[in-house]
Amino acid sequence: MNNPRFEGIFPPVVTPLDEHERIDEQGFVTQLNRLIDNGVHGIYLLGTSGEFVSLTNEERTRAIEIALSAVNGRVPIICGCMDSSTKRVIKNIETAQELGVKAIATTPPYYYPPHSDADIMAFYKSIAASTDLPVVIYNIPQTTKVAIPPEVVRQLNESVDNIAGIKDSTGDWTNFLNLLAYLGDSDKFSILLGSYTVGGAAIMLGAEGAVMSIANVDPKTPVQLYEAARQGRIAEVKRLQLKLLSLGKLYSYGTPASCLKTCLELMGVCRAYTTSPIMPVSESGREELRRLLKEHGLIR
Repeated sequence: MNNPRFEGIFPPVVTPLDEHERIDEQGFVTQLNRLIDNGVHGIYLLGTSGEFVSLTNEERTRAIEIALSAVNGRVPIICGCMDSSTKRVIKNIETAQELGVKAIATTPPYYYPPHSDADIMAFYKSIAASTDLPVVIYNIPQTTKVAIPPEVVRQLNESVDNIAGIKDSTGDWTNFLNLLAYLGDSDKFSILLGSYTVGGAAIMLGAEGAVMSIANVDPKTPVQLYEAARQGRIAEVKRLQLKLLSLGKLYSYGTPASCLKTCLELMGVCRAYTTSPIMPVSESGREELRRLLKEHGLIR
């Protein structure tokens, strides 16, 4: 099987909501078009920033339908299908595939996580066998309570045809270097960094791209960072990386989803509603975010 190459910046798009936690279609379409108009290379749908875990099944389905229609093939979509058991993940994959999704991603199941490397292997083999879609491994141990070792990723790549890549959100540089050593030369596997803080350096060393939540607010700078890193322009990579680190202060005023959505509300993209029990940013935090956005030229 020839897996696609996932290259560039894939924002883990937020899921705009109304006050009843139903998807705000207009806000969602506005954000998707805004990301694509600013040059992103793909969309990472229903990820952590998209509040997948707390959306109802009906709203997850609506998110996929709206995104597929709005994106209309302009860039690739990787759709998150995470859930709490193997059967539930497979059901999510079946729904996504029926709707027209072309690639999926999943963490190991949460709440009852895999106990051993063998359990992780068995889970991903079951997932991959249930579909002919490319499967992207999503490694985010801070939320799933299970870390997927690079050695396990290598074994999965070698033994399962449609294991197509990894989103590495560990924030562990050594983990990334081991992935690069094992899989950097593979022509059927893409390494995507789930971090804005080390994305530039990782791409310079050979990662195919990055899934940066901060790109929801400022998509242009991550795209410029990717281009500079691919071209080996070290000084430019440093400048852009420091710019993103400064903008990253936005995460200081609440949960990531509420901070991102408050920024987007201040920018006139969508409302700041989140899924309960995620709390809104305080009024003082909102004013700090307003100042930060003005400092970065994202609002007047």
